[in-house]
Amino acid sequence: MEWNERIDAMASGYRNSCILIAAMKTGIFEALGEGERTPAEVAATLGLDARAVDVVMCALAAAEILVPGGERFAIDPGARPYLLADSPETMVSIIGHNKSMLKSWVHLDEVLRTGVPAPRAERTVEEMEDFIRGMENVSRRTSQEVADKVELAGTKRLLDLGGGPGTAALTFARATEGLECVVYDLEGPVGIARQQIRQAGMEDRVATRVGDFLADDLGEGFDVVYIANIIHMLSPAETRLLLEKAGRALVTGGRVMIKDFFLEDSRVAPPWTAQFSVNMLVHTNGGKSYTFTEIEDLLAQTGFIGLESVAIAANSRVIVARRES
Repeated sequence: MEWNERIDAMASGYRNSCILIAAMKTGIFEALGEGERTPAEVAATLGLDARAVDVVMCALAAAEILVPGGERFAIDPGARPYLLADSPETMVSIIGHNKSMLKSWVHLDEVLRTGVPAPRAERTVEEMEDFIRGMENVSRRTSQEVADKVELAGTKRLLDLGGGPGTAALTFARATEGLECVVYDLEGPVGIARQQIRQAGMEDRVATRVGDFLADDLGEGFDVVYIANIIHMLSPAETRLLLEKAGRALVTGGRVMIKDFFLEDSRVAPPWTAQFSVNMLVHTNGGKSYTFTEIEDLLAQTGFIGLESVAIAANSRVIVARRES
């Protein structure tokens, strides 16, 4: 690809994002379901503007999300599991979460001038649901991969710190005989976790606790503290504080497991993780994508030894370390 084409593709990348998010938010994918319909039929079903739906569905077909057949369109079978809400593989909530992210990203130039995160109104109920359930969309497969790759046999108590909808705790409890988990998070996420736990019939194995993990006590006597997709929201000082608190919550010899998106020491690769660091710049006062070496140093400073690193999914790793004393 020529440089002018690469730059144009980068500058106009928001278009595909907005098309996908709008189609999902207005119900176009749900209206299509597993069948095929004309844009006019979809518009009539959803009470949308017929011309607008026609233009957007053609653009989705151009992006190969929809498959055209004369005047009718269907969702490509490969994409369908990720675009329908009732699918086990759904990505509906994480797609919706990107709408609220866009509101902040447009202020990146001002963030560069001031160093202050983009202005952000309090999350609506819909935005909170998209965020927390979006974390379930993201962690569903990766939590199972962690359970498959990191030995948890013999673990009795696990603290899922900032555990959101409880996806990881539920996955680990199912995979590990005798394991009891506690999902620790703020009231909003914990409310959703309780729903998920009840639906799974796992109330006897997975409990919840409401708290602010930077300000409040974490409890004690845990064999594992699992910290997934949390430290990228925190400054180095906050990350060190969290690791110190995790150490106090663990039994001697207990393990901390940190799942996140880690940069190489050059900080320019992998590209996805370098871009994600910008997301943290836009949304937090001190968050970023950390390098493996930075976390290795923070773990050593807070009394952890025996580091191991396990690749998880396309963009993340789990760093495992043991409390020395």
